[in-house]
Amino acid sequence: MSSESKSAKLAFVGCGGHATASLYPTIHTTPEIDLVAVCDQKKELAERNARNFGARRMYTDLDTMFKQEKLDGAIVVGPPQMHYEIGKRCLDQGLPIFVEKPSAMTYKEALELAEYAKKRKLYGAMAFMKRSSTAYCMAKGIASKKEFGPVTAMEVRFCNGRYPAIWGIKEAERAYLIGQAVHIFDLIRFFGGDVAEIYAALNVVKRHENGSANFAYAISVRFKSGAVCAMNMNACQGPGFQMSEYFMLAGMECWLEVRDMVELNYHANAKPMPELINPLAGGGAMGRAQIFQWRPEFTEYLASKAEGVVGYRGELQNFARKILGLDELRADLFDGAKAMQIAEAIWESSQSGNVVKIQQK
Repeated sequence: MSSESKSAKLAFVGCGGHATASLYPTIHTTPEIDLVAVCDQKKELAERNARNFGARRMYTDLDTMFKQEKLDGAIVVGPPQMHYEIGKRCLDQGLPIFVEKPSAMTYKEALELAEYAKKRKLYGAMAFMKRSSTAYCMAKGIASKKEFGPVTAMEVRFCNGRYPAIWGIKEAERAYLIGQAVHIFDLIRFFGGDVAEIYAALNVVKRHENGSANFAYAISVRFKSGAVCAMNMNACQGPGFQMSEYFMLAGMECWLEVRDMVELNYHANAKPMPELINPLAGGGAMGRAQIFQWRPEFTEYLASKAEGVVGYRGELQNFARKILGLDELRADLFDGAKAMQIAEAIWESSQSGNVVKIQQK
């Protein structure tokens, strides 16, 4: 599609809880998206989302939608088996895809889906929203500056409430790695590049009758570049789904930290700090230099899902802009596969007690 087109004609496949709560609401603030149709096996859900989010038509059958609509791409959001299977069907129709994480149940299938798209000269976007969140985009802009120097070390603390056993996975602590923590595995690659080796220790604190569990991981990572990372990831924060997140990135005699995706602090190695560019604002607060701290203002925080602070709007906009020829993908299906590869390496190391080397493909 040429960049002269004003918006990408997209179909949204899936009207479940996450899609409806976090992704659909961003569409009305994204002019690059023309929501042509929605599709879900449950008619009442498809009707509801078509009505509430402005789609022209709704479907309960994918093949019927393919026959009746002229589309530029498809957004597929559901369980990983759906991303893998429906994603292939969309690619077979010549449509680039956007899929939620994880893109498949295993690294092997995730890589297969990426290769499947590549062989058809198509592509797929991964819903790693942290790459599109304001604070992490600013952090990436800072880390890319010459004065920051090479990435030397990272620290990540990602705490979650009690986690369930989902998608037929017997162990909740294994499901957590691909259903939740995979976001963090992509995040460390976003800043550190490819991973060379991993060591992980696991403490299962308590298992509950419904299959959920409390547990904690201590993970050591070495990147191909030589940089290192320490990750503390646990599901002991509470009985509910409470989350907290801390990310620290060290350069050369300077460092930055991001707290809960909505606070950025940069400790420069020289003051006054050289001018830094906010990659989102194009001359906003960060572009005026001398800024060492960022927090969203009150109205921005309230509108975080729709306005992009946490990245849901940005990831869909990036996919639409790729279709329109205006942008490159921030995260693709190969990134999705590599995050799954890290998840599987962590599980293997936690069970064997050995360091696991990551094979690069």
